[in-house]
Amino acid sequence: MEPMSVEMNPSQAANVTSDSDVYDDGFLRIEHNWYYVSCNGTSLFLPRKEFLILSRLARNVDRVVPTQVLWEYAWSKLEPCNAATLRVYIHHLRQKLQPFGISIKSLISVGYCLCAPMNHSEGSSITQGSL
Repeated sequence: MEPMSVEMNPSQAANVTSDSDVYDDGFLRIEHNWYYVSCNGTSLFLPRKEFLILSRLARNVDRVVPTQVLWEYAWSKLEPCNAATLRVYIHHLRQKLQPFGISIKSLISVGYCLCAPMNHSEGSSITQGSL
């Protein structure tokens, strides 16, 4: 499998800093190297697999991340992808993020998309009803 290239619009690129490996849009903050997540200043404590899934989604906010990419990032390339297991983890993440207005949308048989709250996302390309 060829590595995927990820293109970011200027507002997304400003939210991810390669030096510290942090995503911060002023509402959702993810420190990828430190397994730290906060929403609106409230720390969220996520199990490792949930954090890894969210971390990969946050690197591509408002873009669909293929199921296989999420699986390989959170588990490994050696384990066959188990879509049902991934759905369970996505369900748990949705429950934890929903109170903050952050959603994870599904594109059946393709992947998942982290959608920032509309009032916190500049120029979001995906709206609530898109997926």
